[in-house]
Amino acid sequence: MDAFRVNTTNGERDGWTTPVNQPAATTTAVSPSQSQMQSSSSQVRQPETQRADEQLFGVPSEYSLGVDLQTLESSFGRLSVFDSTARQQYPRQSNRSSNQMLNNGVFNGNLRDVPYFSRNRFADQSPRGYGAVAGINNPWMSGQNHALPPALENGRGSVVSLAKDRVSCLQLQKMIHEGSRETIDKIFKDVIFHICDLMVDPFGQHVIQMLIEKCSSKQITRILDVITHHHFQFVRICIDPLGTRTIQTLLNCLQSEDQILRIVEPISRVALTLTRSNNGKHVVLQCLNQFTPSQTRNLQDVIVGHCSQIATDQHGCCMLQHCLGINFDQLKHRLIAEIIAHALKLCVDCYGNYVVQYVVELEDHNVTAELVRQLVGHYGYLSRNKYGSHAVQKLLKINYIDSGLIVHDLLREIDTLLLDPFGNYVIQTAWFVSKDDLRHVMWRCIQNNIPLMSCNKFGRKVLEKLNLQSQR
Repeated sequence: MDAFRVNTTNGERDGWTTPVNQPAATTTAVSPSQSQMQSSSSQVRQPETQRADEQLFGVPSEYSLGVDLQTLESSFGRLSVFDSTARQQYPRQSNRSSNQMLNNGVFNGNLRDVPYFSRNRFADQSPRGYGAVAGINNPWMSGQNHALPPALENGRGSVVSLAKDRVSCLQLQKMIHEGSRETIDKIFKDVIFHICDLMVDPFGQHVIQMLIEKCSSKQITRILDVITHHHFQFVRICIDPLGTRTIQTLLNCLQSEDQILRIVEPISRVALTLTRSNNGKHVVLQCLNQFTPSQTRNLQDVIVGHCSQIATDQHGCCMLQHCLGINFDQLKHRLIAEIIAHALKLCVDCYGNYVVQYVVELEDHNVTAELVRQLVGHYGYLSRNKYGSHAVQKLLKINYIDSGLIVHDLLREIDTLLLDPFGNYVIQTAWFVSKDDLRHVMWRCIQNNIPLMSCNKFGRKVLEKLNLQSQR
């Protein structure tokens, strides 16, 4: 009768043992040593399995007879990571095969089910098996050859994949910097149709910037045509934190009037979107700073025509302030005229009020006087607004204008402003900047409202700040 060791988990027969004849039941006692010898002699290895052990582990079959997990682990450690035959004979298996290999910690005996795990994990992860370990038997990596990397010469890689690799992109930059015209042309030909993706890649954008600086005028024109072919793609590059740097590098490398127009016109068409982006606004500003007014005429028209929309945007208000600081009088005058025309709307906006205050800080007397006259009749409304009150206080503190025009406008609504959360600060500022005659008029208005102010926390602040509590 045949006897087999049966797995306790799935009930399948175990391939480790072979059938042996079970002796008849007897009452003769067997010593422990005899029992151990009998058990060892019953486990006879198959010849095929013994040869597989010797070939794989490099150990005699008599040692593999009693192999355990610790011995297996040490034997696997003898495998070389550069042994290509081991990979071919024992390919990587799935997790499911590995689970079938072990059963309650017992090896099933089929050595060909052993999965291959390379110890050289860096070589496995590198794109197309290239560029992971720098300087190992690689003349291009060691700087001995700058023509083409081995991955390209052997057809096992591409410039695009190398440009996106952390190590290989550095070597590509070095090759572009020191390479010949033929090398530059080869790299340009390989990346031109993938240049939009590389411009926003963490590593590829460095390669593209280096390549742009080495490109000929004809190649620069080709790049401009590719990146501006689709407006949405062009906007995506400009507003990307990495892509905007590449575009600015491209702007610095333009070599002709035709190239400038090729890039300024697309930027003008999407300027409203770019001005509202923290990254895109730098592209617009560089165009205004670098090119002449005649070359950026359309771009100026877009910015001036949408001045109020740009000023009320978080990033647009910053860009307008930079535009006002550009040494370009024509654009500055046009923007100031638009800002003054929309001053009431901008003063009550959380971002637009900064643009108005910046115009005041330019300290142009004529501009400031025109702005003060533009807001006459609305100072009470502005003083009750959180953001407008800051603009009114800014105007009251200017020494070279007549603040009486603003104070007289505030006196018409002083009863409300004294008790207002924001207006009370404007009244306090107006009190300190007013002269004696105007301050006397304000005192009479305040005196009439002292009973109400004493019952209001904002009114009490005014009395405390102006030291008027003792005069009640």
